[in-house]
Amino acid sequence: MIFHYQQYEIEVINDEGYVLNSKDNFNHYQHILHDPGDVYQPSAKHGIRVKENGIEISSVIICASGGATGIYEHSYLIKDGVIFICCTDNVYALQVPSLNLIWKNSTDWATCFAIYELDGDLIIYGETTISRITADGIIKWKFGGRDIFVTPNDKTVPFKIVENEIILTDWLGYQYRLNAEGQELG
Repeated sequence: MIFHYQQYEIEVINDEGYVLNSKDNFNHYQHILHDPGDVYQPSAKHGIRVKENGIEISSVIICASGGATGIYEHSYLIKDGVIFICCTDNVYALQVPSLNLIWKNSTDWATCFAIYELDGDLIIYGETTISRITADGIIKWKFGGRDIFVTPNDKTVPFKIVENEIILTDWLGYQYRLNAEGQELG
């Protein structure tokens, strides 16, 4: 996906073919974010490039193991010069345009699917947990249901925000309605 922010063109891709420590990668990046203590092969590899006037000024690939994630419309969000991106069970905050890591935070033990803005904070839609965090990565609250926040069919949307209300449906069909403070509504 390519989008524009200020004078920059930013590309975010799912780089499944990237292999850590290989010189034969089709795509090359200026920086690699990978936890050296991670003994598993990365299940998600997300590349980000920043260009100005058509010239690449920074690039990074995030390689992480955990629940596999892809790049979709809400996999990332840019706000106040920071790109926030889901990669496996973590949310990463990277400075634009340098793509230097500001922070990373695990908000779900399985997978983080999407990021939304709500009243200046970030709502992270995870497989098992919905979290509200500040732009500084501080967790304000977390909410988990009876089962995963994925549904077995396309007819039921498992996660949506309507005004300041978060509406969730889990695998078992239970529906939850949360206010912006993470409290369940009657």
